[in-house]
Amino acid sequence: MQFARILLQAEPHIPFERTKLAALAMRTILFDDARLQAILMLDGGTGIALWVPLADAPHAKSLRTWLHHIANRACAAHPDLLSTELNTHHDNRVHVHVSSNAAGRFSAVPYCLRGEGLTVAAPIAWDELGAMPAASAISMDDLPQRLQSKGDVFAHEFAIIANQSSPLDRPLAESTTPAPRGRVITAAIEILEDGKPRDADELLKDALAHNLVPPNTTRKYVYTNLIEYIARQLGHGRKPQIFQDAQRRFRINEPPDDWPDIVAPASTPEDEAADALCERLEATATGDNPAAFEAAVCDAFAHLGFLTQHLGQYEQPDGIADAILGPLGYRLTLECKTAKSVVTQPDALEASKFREPYAAQYSALIGPAFSDETELLQELQTHQVTAIAVPELQTLLHLGATPLEIQHILQAGYASDTIADLLWDRRHGSAKRVATVAALVAKEGWKAQRTAAEQGGPQNAPLLTTDAAMLLVDAALRNAGSTQACTKEEVEAAFEWLASRS
Repeated sequence: MQFARILLQAEPHIPFERTKLAALAMRTILFDDARLQAILMLDGGTGIALWVPLADAPHAKSLRTWLHHIANRACAAHPDLLSTELNTHHDNRVHVHVSSNAAGRFSAVPYCLRGEGLTVAAPIAWDELGAMPAASAISMDDLPQRLQSKGDVFAHEFAIIANQSSPLDRPLAESTTPAPRGRVITAAIEILEDGKPRDADELLKDALAHNLVPPNTTRKYVYTNLIEYIARQLGHGRKPQIFQDAQRRFRINEPPDDWPDIVAPASTPEDEAADALCERLEATATGDNPAAFEAAVCDAFAHLGFLTQHLGQYEQPDGIADAILGPLGYRLTLECKTAKSVVTQPDALEASKFREPYAAQYSALIGPAFSDETELLQELQTHQVTAIAVPELQTLLHLGATPLEIQHILQAGYASDTIADLLWDRRHGSAKRVATVAALVAKEGWKAQRTAAEQGGPQNAPLLTTDAAMLLVDAALRNAGSTQACTKEEVEAAFEWLASRS
């Protein structure tokens, strides 16, 4: 066998993002177990094939035995994503097939034409996978243009990894990749927090300069980690905190911000009461007294500006929290779950059933941690419940978040996906823009008034109207390298703030 073949197939109703995630999972297992790399191919239908070149051409029987071991390893590592079982078409998993690695069996070869739909088995580069749409099959009509723009991808990839040999007669290689894998993701998020896009080379350079990753980290390792992270989040229906743009650069998954950092972001004052609540939440969430955790959660929401009641009796929510916002007020029901680590039996239906009887607009399920299984996300969305893990509630306490800010977090799904938006807006949102506009109005307006005083006296001093201020601010932003412009509303808000200080 010159090539080992691993086929990943999913039913048409299963999102293609899960098949992409399955391919990345198999790639990681192959490399970690045997230092083998694969050529990636869209099979022309709804599946993906991994072709693994083997220069020593092992016998099919022994190779197939080893491939079954690899498939089982992958399924054990990702039981909610991968399966080797036959005729299980409704469990939302991608099925791993290696039985075609045998005499008399076959696989679609690169660039062959499928009769059904006239699509092509098309090799693609690994760095193309993240951007591949759900309708991933490449048609016969599209192939010439793809060959012209991308070239023979299979030949190019094969030339790079053609000399690798099968792992059958040698021990598995020891891992030399940096650990843990999450370190690259954390470093990238920290670097990209400034809102500027970077490619993998630039990210690696900044991460090494700030000692955020080990010295032996490579550009390829950074790129692969980021692509796998994005695909993994999308595969679970989650929002990745990083995304890749059309230029293959990575950027934080928030609105762009290339405004200059003229004004330092406001710091959150120390809050000893919030610190004490965070300790209570952490201690009671994993303890043996559910009522103590319920009381701690209610007290935490009270500290955040809610009027709370601890209930917790039969046919009652564990608590209710009313946002004290006058006509903008809203009510939230609280369902609290203790666990030693991850909540094993989250019940979104239970969390939602008290919303209507208690005239609430939102429902929250709160526990020490929640799994990221697709089934739980679907249940949260179906019953319109927000899952808030204790670390996220602690983040809100440390931020001093307001009920108005928290309302934007109360969306069906995981709070962690939207808390990132709150953190971004605190640092890069309207507050930063208004403060920047105010600083530039004061600075540039003073220059204009000084010039008028020196060259013509008060009678020639221009009036600093909203429109004039917009022109001054936009010019200053361009000089600072920004491609964005201020709005009239931001200038008016800056005028009000400046006038309030005089």
